[in-house]
Amino acid sequence: MIRFHFDIDNPWGTRFKNLGCLSGGIFKHKAWELEHYYHSGSFAEIEFSITTRQDHAGIRLVVGLLGYSIGATIYDTRHWNYETNKWEINNDMV
Repeated sequence: MIRFHFDIDNPWGTRFKNLGCLSGGIFKHKAWELEHYYHSGSFAEIEFSITTRQDHAGIRLVVGLLGYSIGATIYDTRHWNYETNKWEINNDMV
């Protein structure tokens, strides 16, 4: 996993509101999501991460200023089985 996260917090901010979310499929087990939210506990935020071999692994980018943030994610819809080191596939959803 690669992760960079920078955040300047407001310790008295407790309000959170989801302002919108769009999502969809790309390939059989890949999906995307774009979200916009307000969190009064954050003055500034930058996050970039790449994950593998874990539940919903993928790429995430978040940029926020004065509480308003936009996040974009491309991820795998499957769960990772740590015992077999393989993706779990739910046959009901395939």
